[in-house]
Amino acid sequence: AVKTELQNVRNEITGKCKPFFKLMVKKKQQEKVFWANVLWALCDPLRYNDLLSSTRQTKVAFSAGLPVGQMGPFNTETTLIYSKVLTNVGGAYNQYTGIFTAPVRGVYYIRFTAAAYNSNSYNMGLHLYKNNQHLLHLGEYDSDGRARHVSCGLALELEAGDTVYTRLLANYSLYDDALLRNTFSGFLLFSM
Repeated sequence: AVKTELQNVRNEITGKCKPFFKLMVKKKQQEKVFWANVLWALCDPLRYNDLLSSTRQTKVAFSAGLPVGQMGPFNTETTLIYSKVLTNVGGAYNQYTGIFTAPVRGVYYIRFTAAAYNSNSYNMGLHLYKNNQHLLHLGEYDSDGRARHVSCGLALELEAGDTVYTRLLANYSLYDDALLRNTFSGFLLFSM
């Protein structure tokens, strides 16, 4: 009976430790910290759950493009809907609204591009918003040739539930084709 009970305890400890074995590294100091956390987790079930959940980094990455054709000009500033989704790991980008919603608190890298062709009649550019706050404008004014491109990337600290989106200014125009010249992308650098 004692032998069976010891085997059950061994199986339970081995089962709890399996997720941590994958985290082991060869450096001695890191191994000591690792095993200290494992032992602590075995002695304190709440600590085990905290440690286990911290090893499962939330994965967030999206990239989408505008549909083919001219977008705009519109009479009012308009949220752009990038409906050609290439990647949406974690499902935080909504292809029907054009809005990215941060699932966890962290620092995210957000990037967008814009392009216009043969439309010297209209300016080309975008606004970037966080929640309802205007963060930046990027664009080109007047006619300066046949093809116009702009791009921007920045790191943003976001809380869970914060939204990020782009808007086309009133009387501005963009153009896209099968080459995805207008894109909106982002990914989680690290959670906090």
